[in-house]
Amino acid sequence: MHDHRIEDFHAKFGVLVCSSTRSMENDESGTAIIKLLEKNGHEVSNYEIVKDDEAEIIKMVLKFINDADAVVISGGTGITLRDVTVEAVARIAEYEMKSFSTIFSMLSFKEIGSSAMLSRASAFVVHRKPVFCLPGNPDGASLGIEELILKEIDHIHHELNR
Repeated sequence: MHDHRIEDFHAKFGVLVCSSTRSMENDESGTAIIKLLEKNGHEVSNYEIVKDDEAEIIKMVLKFINDADAVVISGGTGITLRDVTVEAVARIAEYEMKSFSTIFSMLSFKEIGSSAMLSRASAFVVHRKPVFCLPGNPDGASLGIEELILKEIDHIHHELNR
């Protein structure tokens, strides 16, 4: 089995919430993400909330990527007109980690059924660092953190830095 684990790897994450309705006072998904990351020994280097605006999202991802090993974005991955997170990150990405979307959809389907098809959760590589785009729903964001990101962040970091 191909396995490149980094023992006791503690990543620094930037956490970005994309929402036109959330504030620091009522943001549940960003808070849930931060708690899960910190509970698992990782550090949060930046945490911000921005409006659903491509230019703002790009600006914050590029800012966060300088201080972090990875960026997690919550929100803007649905199918409404204001959901622009995936498009914003794709504009600055080297490439997409396409299997992330497939696996996330499969896990989400087990949890919530056919409405999982409405999510465009994705993962990209920007400046040789992973950027994960998760749903704005706290349960969906937590699913991505617990079932995918925490389990593979050391392996992803290893592969992107060889």
